[in-house]
Amino acid sequence: MIRICLVSVFALASLLSAKVFAQGQEVTPIKVNLPPSPSFTPPNIPVQYPSGELSVLGLRKMKDKYMDKDVKVKAYLTEIYECPAELRKCNDQLSEKTKVEKKKAMKKGGDALTQNVQADRGGCRPCDQPHFFMADTPNTKRERALLIADYPVKDWDTGEPKALEAKVGEQYLVTGMFSINSMTGFAASNGLLIHKKLEDLSGKMLAEGNAVLPPEAQTIRLEGQAPEKVGWEVHQKDGLVAGKGKKGDKKVPGGANR
Repeated sequence: MIRICLVSVFALASLLSAKVFAQGQEVTPIKVNLPPSPSFTPPNIPVQYPSGELSVLGLRKMKDKYMDKDVKVKAYLTEIYECPAELRKCNDQLSEKTKVEKKKAMKKGGDALTQNVQADRGGCRPCDQPHFFMADTPNTKRERALLIADYPVKDWDTGEPKALEAKVGEQYLVTGMFSINSMTGFAASNGLLIHKKLEDLSGKMLAEGNAVLPPEAQTIRLEGQAPEKVGWEVHQKDGLVAGKGKKGDKKVPGGANR
């Protein structure tokens, strides 16, 4: 009886071993097709172009060197800010109300003439100051693009509104001061440009000067080049621009409509 049991045990063990060995042979190797690892290396963009202009990549790479200095950048225009229609309408209506209040103050005379007349804004916030975005590639997202702040929106000679005639997706040359903040409240930890001049690749001037900078700050001062006057200082005659007050006055061309 004992012998029969031992034979049965050995036979069972042999069968189990054979089965396990067989299972190990029958398992088909699993192949996992994974996507290639993403590349974090910047695309083939030069730090500086042969013609001397910086790329956005180069400007940010040498951030400490160029901070608070005038620079010239070659990049693609990716977006131009436009005040939403409803907000623009709201501000136009507010402007008309303010004019009415000022006329009332003038009729009253006395202390009313020296008071700062301003209609109640209610829920109407001002439009953002003029700005646009540029980048090393035409499809760069806004959060990675370089913000260019406060370009002028009026013709310096006529005082009439002047739209920025530039096409999104095309390359341009922009000159301005590299900074973290602008006077109008824009801020970017990786830097922005305070606008002084925008040109196409042929050198044609598309916009010059700045909507808010004082006259002496509009001059372009690129390293190794002679200073270049733009904006107010070029177009002023006897201290006036388009026959109106000095830069800083609300009606001076170049300033943004609020």
